[in-house]
Amino acid sequence: MPDRRETLLWLVRAIALSAAPGMALGPLQAEARGLGVAAAAAGAPATIRGADAEGYGRDPDLRHPRVTWPLTLDPEQKTAVTVLADVLLPAEEGSPAASTLGVPDFLDEWISAPYPQQRADREVILAGLATIRSQSPLADLDAASAEAIVAHLSAQAAAGREPQAHFFSRLRNICLVGYYTSMSGVAQLGYVGYQPSATFKGPPPEVLALLGV
Repeated sequence: MPDRRETLLWLVRAIALSAAPGMALGPLQAEARGLGVAAAAAGAPATIRGADAEGYGRDPDLRHPRVTWPLTLDPEQKTAVTVLADVLLPAEEGSPAASTLGVPDFLDEWISAPYPQQRADREVILAGLATIRSQSPLADLDAASAEAIVAHLSAQAAAGREPQAHFFSRLRNICLVGYYTSMSGVAQLGYVGYQPSATFKGPPPEVLALLGV
């Protein structure tokens, strides 16, 4: 029986293979670049109206990446997201917890970005956090409570109930992308790109067989 992390690995691989709309794997991950931490340390406002924020533009400088927009989550929301992310992607042997890899910072950057998909995700995430906050202060959210919330949201999603299903789906998928585009996450996926190679022996036989070549 696969555990939670193995199931999530299947899901993120399916997302990558299908190039799911609205969940591209391109955004730089906070753990690798320190963008969310740097923006927060610079005193970025806690709230944002996406239409007023500056985006990357057409040609971002990937050698000197920076977040050009203020972040959205207030301290209580950030605490809740951190606990929820660690429930979805807990620390296990050989796998750090989501918070260790900066996933909450990644999510904050993602929903703060002034682009259509991110604006839509911001509304969904903030509405979901508001619902949780209406039942209990977000600052008091602990691992046990977060486990219960994730289990409830998962059940609601399985039953196709909105808006809980949509909130759970977006929270989970954004956390997955943040986690598995980190250096540690990429290694866990077994992805071998981004690395120079002095020689190229051609596609592996398994790939050629799959393509019928």
